[in-house]
Amino acid sequence: MGRRLRPDGARQRQRPHRRLHQLEAELEENGQRLVRLENTLRHVVRTTADVSVGGPCQCGESLVIVTKHSLYCPECSYQRTV
Repeated sequence: MGRRLRPDGARQRQRPHRRLHQLEAELEENGQRLVRLENTLRHVVRTTADVSVGGPCQCGESLVIVTKHSLYCPECSYQRTV
């Protein structure tokens, strides 16, 4: 008995399955990284006096850091006095 050959279509159907598995693993890893970052940020905000994290900046790349007197985006350097 020789090796059974698959039609080309069967081989192509496997590739998306492998890619999906790879993407699922990356998504899981990124989710874990996000949780670690959120926990770290939560601790920094708790231990730093008069600083909190606001909503997304208008640049869309970061959240705004809020102090008593200003809003600041660490990504685009947007700053506004409150």
